[in-house]
Amino acid sequence: MSGIAKWREGIWEKRYELIVGLVLCIVITYALAQMVIYLLHSDAQKARLVKLPIPVQVLPATVSQLQESIGAAGIIQPSVYITMTAKVTGRVVKVPVDLGTIVKPGGILVQLDDSLYAAKLNSAKETYDHASRQLERMEKLLNDNLGSAVEVELARIAKANARQSMVAAEIDLANTLVRSPALAVVLNRTVNPGEFTRLDQSMIELGVIRPVMMVAGVAEDQIGSVHLGMTARVGTDAFAGETFTGQVVKIGARVSDTTRTFDVYIELHNQDLRLKPGVTGYARLESRRAALAIPSTALMNPVGDRATTFVVDSGHRAHLREVRRGPIVGGMTEVLGGLRAGEQVVTVGQLELRDNDLVSVNQFGPWNLTVGTTQ
Repeated sequence: MSGIAKWREGIWEKRYELIVGLVLCIVITYALAQMVIYLLHSDAQKARLVKLPIPVQVLPATVSQLQESIGAAGIIQPSVYITMTAKVTGRVVKVPVDLGTIVKPGGILVQLDDSLYAAKLNSAKETYDHASRQLERMEKLLNDNLGSAVEVELARIAKANARQSMVAAEIDLANTLVRSPALAVVLNRTVNPGEFTRLDQSMIELGVIRPVMMVAGVAEDQIGSVHLGMTARVGTDAFAGETFTGQVVKIGARVSDTTRTFDVYIELHNQDLRLKPGVTGYARLESRRAALAIPSTALMNPVGDRATTFVVDSGHRAHLREVRRGPIVGGMTEVLGGLRAGEQVVTVGQLELRDNDLVSVNQFGPWNLTVGTTQ
């Protein structure tokens, strides 16, 4: 190779190295510039230093279907407790029920000796019949001008008093036979044949078992989520794999000092009478309702009395606003006041914000690597 050719080859090598070096410098400079831009737009502190908008992610407050499911352990109890008391005194003749006996409406619980009350009723009827005939005689004499109006009025009063005594005797006689007012189970019995009853003495305690009630202990932090009419699905240890459907009909008025739970009463129809008082199980309370809600991450102090969130206006300014919150359901918090549907709340980046900060909405943030960008 001649010296001229070598000289030319050296020049081309130097030019190639120069071009490659220039390209590398451009690429590195571009990459550094993009990195600086990214850092300035994705780091709140750095963006604030150079007076750039603070990067945030926002989502609108929307009316959503909130579906709640609250679990609680409970125990089956009678829906109503009934104490049968003695309305007359007398000797107990028969008690055909015992503890645990299931009685139908109208079933005999206690039978007292009724001979004395039957005699009193017969006497009262005779007195009433006599008073009725006496009134008829007085009225006839008055019509014949042989009697007085006063005598007729006294006869009417006597007849009314006699009827009152007869009705009272009928009630007393009926009360010698104590019957069950509902389909129930005998929970307690305090009388036996041969004993004498006292007025208003407790004799039989009943528990109504159609329907029954499951009393479930719900944690106190769910007070705002439980309401009357909620659907409940109950599973029991006695019938594994089977679910009974009921409804919340009563909510306890106080929270237990020891368990920090409150009682929720679930009515179950119990048509086949399989659910017995004392059976334990687990209830799941369910409700579905439409409510204004925002992501729970948008709240600055979700457990405080004065929950706040940042709301972004049309000018991309973030304003700190106090809201009244409701229950938290599936990562969404119900908003009871302080927001309108459609308003944009900051869900990411709010910890670095100050009131009235200028923000860049849904841009440059690292969260967009997975959720995508929106405007």
